[in-house]
Amino acid sequence: MNSTRWKILVTLLEEGDINITKLAKKCSVRYDVLKHEVDFLERRGIVEVISGDGVRAKIIRINYSNPKVILLKDLIEEVKDILE
Repeated sequence: MNSTRWKILVTLLEEGDINITKLAKKCSVRYDVLKHEVDFLERRGIVEVISGDGVRAKIIRINYSNPKVILLKDLIEEVKDILE
């Protein structure tokens, strides 16, 4: 997993549903890079993208209906505990 995807997942777990522009700022990545990574995660069923008004008014959320997401969540929490 690349570091941008890791930042996205950690931020979504910490923040919950979040606007894609705010997510880009919190992850300190350009919007186009974030969009590419979110598209990758969405294709794999890890996140969901809810369209809003306008091109950038999209809300990103973790897809908790995917069993792999629960494993990822547990892994991220364990790694965060180790690193803190």
